[in-house]
Amino acid sequence: MIITVCLLILAFSILKRPLGGLLKKCEDFDWKSLTQDAWEKIVTFSKRVGRVTTGQVLKFYYVLAEGDLSTFEKALVYAGIIYIVVPSDLLPRRVLGWLGMLDDAGVAVWLYNKVGSKITPEIEQKVARTLDEWFGPEIIAGAN
Repeated sequence: MIITVCLLILAFSILKRPLGGLLKKCEDFDWKSLTQDAWEKIVTFSKRVGRVTTGQVLKFYYVLAEGDLSTFEKALVYAGIIYIVVPSDLLPRRVLGWLGMLDDAGVAVWLYNKVGSKITPEIEQKVARTLDEWFGPEIIAGAN
């Protein structure tokens, strides 16, 4: 139910539709538990998609976990993370291959436009440390 409500908020927001009572339902959610749920899904997701894509999702995760967000923003970020990391969505990756990533990329860009200003240098550093832990140090082409 929680995921459904958050995904509806995300969809209604993207489509610029009134949210009605959806936000009211989110006020009592256990956001700490939802953040942990998102983390577990990101860990699994990271093994399939690699460093670059995981890095973008981790930025949203750390904004959710540490950012000063309104209930509306929490619902958007949580839904965005879930939409991106869960394989089943409007354009399934398993069926459409790279075309199936277009809706995920669209959600990520839209979400970045909404909360990108909350991605602080500290969050960028945490993302870099997490990626180094999971994937090893980043190798930059041309560096000696």
